[in-house]
Amino acid sequence: MTSGNLGDQSGGTVAKSRMEKRRFAVLLVVQTLMIVHVIQWLIVGTTIAPIEPSESIQTVREGVITVGFIFFLLAIGSTLILGRFFCGWGCHVILLQDFCGRLLGRIGLRPKPFRSRLLVWMPLGLALYMFVWPVAYRFLIAPWIGGIPAWPGWSWQVTTENFWVTFPGLAMSIPFLLICGFLTVYLLGMKGYCTYACPYGGFFAPAEQVSPVRIRVNDDCEQCGHCTAVCTSNVRVHEEVAAFGMVVDPGCMKCMDCVSVCPNDALSLGIGRPAIMVDAEEKATKAISGAKYDLSWPEEIVFALLAVGLLLSIRGAYALPLLFASGVAACGTWIIWKAWRVLRDPNVSFHRMPLRRDGRFQSGGIGFLVFAAVVLGLSAWTGAANFAAQMAFRYDEKVMIPPSVVFTIGYVVPEADVSANAETSLKWYRRASFIGDGGWSPIPAYREMFMVRKAWLQSVQGRFEIAMAELDDAIDRLGMNEDLAMARSRLLRMIEPTEVDAWYGMVLDEHPTWMRLRDERIMWRYEEMTARSAIDEARVGLAAMPDELLPMRRLAVLLVDHGSPNEIAESADLTEATLEIEPENANAWRALALARAKTGDFDRAEVAMREAVRLAGGDWQLRYQFAILLNERQKRDLAEVELAESIRLWEAAGGQAVGDRPTLPTSVPTPPLGPQMGPDGPNSS
Repeated sequence: MTSGNLGDQSGGTVAKSRMEKRRFAVLLVVQTLMIVHVIQWLIVGTTIAPIEPSESIQTVREGVITVGFIFFLLAIGSTLILGRFFCGWGCHVILLQDFCGRLLGRIGLRPKPFRSRLLVWMPLGLALYMFVWPVAYRFLIAPWIGGIPAWPGWSWQVTTENFWVTFPGLAMSIPFLLICGFLTVYLLGMKGYCTYACPYGGFFAPAEQVSPVRIRVNDDCEQCGHCTAVCTSNVRVHEEVAAFGMVVDPGCMKCMDCVSVCPNDALSLGIGRPAIMVDAEEKATKAISGAKYDLSWPEEIVFALLAVGLLLSIRGAYALPLLFASGVAACGTWIIWKAWRVLRDPNVSFHRMPLRRDGRFQSGGIGFLVFAAVVLGLSAWTGAANFAAQMAFRYDEKVMIPPSVVFTIGYVVPEADVSANAETSLKWYRRASFIGDGGWSPIPAYREMFMVRKAWLQSVQGRFEIAMAELDDAIDRLGMNEDLAMARSRLLRMIEPTEVDAWYGMVLDEHPTWMRLRDERIMWRYEEMTARSAIDEARVGLAAMPDELLPMRRLAVLLVDHGSPNEIAESADLTEATLEIEPENANAWRALALARAKTGDFDRAEVAMREAVRLAGGDWQLRYQFAILLNERQKRDLAEVELAESIRLWEAAGGQAVGDRPTLPTSVPTPPLGPQMGPDGPNSS
C-alpha cells in the first residue's frame, strides 16, 4: 500500500505510514462486529436490522425507517463535520480494496490511478437514482400518472428475523470480492471503486467539501512529495497543499498516512476554511500540474455514455445488485477505453506489459483487443436481451385483467387492445428468453419467470391448451419449481378441473413445504369442495411447517369461520401464536378479537380490538367493527364515538364507492364482527 523506496527531492526514502496498522486494526474490528452481528442472528433468530446504507432504499420507497437509514444519516452528518473519516476508517469495502492493494504491492505493482472528469460523477448519479429518484417519482410524478400505491406513512423496522433477505447470496458475494475489490484496484487504481462506482460515495464526496476539518500545511513543507507517495486515495497531496494550503480533493478519506510520513511534520489535521469556499476561479488559477486527465473532452463524453450503457445492460439483464453492477460497468469502461488507446497511440502499456511499441502491436496488445471486443460484444448482447425484457414488462403491465376472471369457466377473450398488448408482450418475452429457449439472452436468467408470464399471457387470450403445452415442455427441460407448479395448476382448472386436487396432492407430497401452492389448494378446496376439506389441508400444511406464519394464519381463519366451538378456541390460540412472532399485525389482532367474541370472551375480544385500532386506526372498516363490538357490550356511547370516526374515514375513502355507510345494527349479527375468509384468503394474512 505504501510506495516503498520512492525517492524525494533530497534523495531520501519515504517512511512507512504509522497510521496504516491502526487503520487496518479499526477496519478489522468493524469487520469482526459485522460477523458477530450475523452469528448472533443465526443463534437467536432475531437481531437488529442490517446496519447497512442500502437499507435506506426501503425508507425512501415505503416510509419504513430502518436502522440502515439512521446509520446512513449519521454517516453523512459526521462527514459534513469531520470529512470522510467514515469511508477511510469504517467501510468494509475500503478494507477489501486496501487489502488487494497490499497484495499487488507484494508483487511490485502499484496501480496507476485512472483520472476522468465525467466518470467521477457516476457515484453521485447512482446515489440520486437510489435515494432521490424514488421520492421524486412517488410525490411528483406518480400523482399525475398513477400506478403506485398511496403513501403508507412512516413506520419503524428496528429488528428482523430474516437478516439476509436484502443481501445477495454466496454466488454473488464471491464475484463482488473479485470485481469490486481486486479488479477495480488493478485497473482503476487504489480506491477505484470508491471513485467511480460507489453510490454512497456519491453523497459522501460533496458532503466532505463542506467539512472544516481538513489536512492542512504549515511553512515547513519542502514539497518532497512523500505525502502523495503514500496516499491511497489518489490525492496529489503535496500539490494541493502548495496551491490551497490544504487538501481540497473530495476523494481524501482522512486515512492520515500523509500526515504520519511527513519528514518535517508540516501536515496536520486542522479546522478552518472548508474546501467548498475555494471557488472555481481560484482552483483554475492554481491548477495542479500533476492532475492530468486520461481522457480528452470528446472521449469523456463518449466513455461516460458507454459507462451508462454498460450499467443499464448489466444491471437490468440479470438483476445484479447495483453496487456490483456499478463496479462491473466501471471496469468494463476502463477496458474498452484502454483498447481504444491501444488502437490510437503508438506506445501503450499496462502495468509492466507492453501492448503496443512504436506502432507495432505486441502479443499482449492483440490479446487485450480481443478481450475488449468480447466485453463490448457481450455487453451489447445482454443489452439487447435486457431491452427486450423491458419491452415485455411494459406491455405485460398493460394487460389489466384479474387472474380470477381469466381462470373462470366460461371466460371470454377480452377486447382487441388487451389481446394486442398480450400478444406484443409475448413476442418480447420470446426475444428476451435464454438462447437455449429460442431467445436472445446469452445467460439463462429469469427462465422460470418468463415461462410463467408467457403462460399467463397465452391464458389471457384463451389459449389454455397452448399455454399448458409450453409450460409442460418448460417443466420437462428445467424441472419443477413452485412458480411453475402454481401456473400449471391454474391452467389445469380450465382444462381438466376434476384432476386439479389430485395434481396438487401429487406435487405437495413431493414438496410439502411449498406453502404458496398448498395455500392455493386450500382456497381451491374452500371454493370448489367443502370448508372441512380446506381445514384438513390447512392442518397438513401446519404440520409440514409448524413455525411458519402463513399456515398458522390460514388454519386459524378457517377454524374461526367454519370450525366447531373447540376449533374456534384453537383458532384464538393459533392467532396468539402468530402475534408472538409478529406483534404489530393489526389484522391478526382483529382476527383474535373475532375468535374471542365467538367464544363469548368479550372482555379479551375488546382488548384485542383496541390493539388492532391502535395499530391501524385509519381503517374505517376496522373502526366500524369496533363500534359493533362495543355496541354488543352495551357500551353505546363509546360505540357512537367509534361509529362517528368510522363514518368520517368512510367519507374520506370515497363514501359509497367503498361500501355502504356504517350504521349500528338494531340486532347483533352472528358472528358480531363478520367472517374472515374471502375470495382472496384470510384478511389476517
